[in-house]
Formats: sequence, structure tokens, C-alpha cells
Amino acid sequence: MMIKKLDTVEELQQLIMVFSLAFKNDYTVSDPYLQSLLQNDSATVLGAYVEKELVGGLVAFEILPIHGSKEMYIYDIAVHPGHQKQGIGKKLIEHLQQIAKEKGVKTIFVEAEAEDDHAVAFYRALGGEEVLVNHFNFNV
Repeated sequence: MMIKKLDTVEELQQLIMVFSLAFKNDYTVSDPYLQSLLQNDSATVLGAYVEKELVGGLVAFEILPIHGSKEMYIYDIAVHPGHQKQGIGKKLIEHLQQIAKEKGVKTIFVEAEAEDDHAVAFYRALGGEEVLVNHFNFNV
């Protein structure tokens, strides 16, 4: 298995397909939108490959809070259903931790819906500190 930073629209389209399978949701994302993601300096997009096949990945964003301690937010992480339970998600997060350390990031955080037992168990198994919060969305 190999983890690498994704840097082409084609790779991101492959990752979208993995996310669609893992989240059981159809995503249609335009190439120009994905190109803008690649050009976003705060974004980190990682892919996990098994024998040249993209089987998982994550999208994270660096955040600069006013208190002066950089943070990183994992917006999406998924592994192809046929490749889950093989340590791929763990390797993705470990790779992101190394990148975050190099960037001076002090904390990485991720959200999981309380009813998503698999995600909650995964983050607990990795030793994540669980903080209960209320999440509010504001439509624009």
C-alpha cells in the first residue's frame, strides 16, 4: 500500500468514486471545482493505493484560529468497501499527522455522526480524544 498526495483532477475524480461507494451516495463534482481544490493551499488531499488502484483517501483543511495554534480538519475520509478493515484508514491518518507536524499544526480533528457506529469506533481505536459538541449548519 502507498499513501500519496493527490495532485490531478483525474485522481480526485477517482477519489470521488471511492467516496460514492463508501458513503452510498452519488457525487457529481465538476473538474473546475476539483481544480480549485487542488489550488487551495489550505487543502490536503491524500490517496491510498493498492497495486496502482486508488482505494481510499481523505480531504483535510488547515485552519488558522485566532488563538494562534494551527489546526487541521478532516472533512472526508473513506476507504473502498472491498478494502476496509485492512489498516488503510489508519495509514491515511498517520500520513496526515506527519504532514500536519511539518506544517506546525498542533491538532487534527474530525467529526463523526453519533449513529455512525463504524466511524466512531474507528476514531476511538486510533486513540482520538472524543469531545461531545453540538454541530450547527447555517444555509447560505
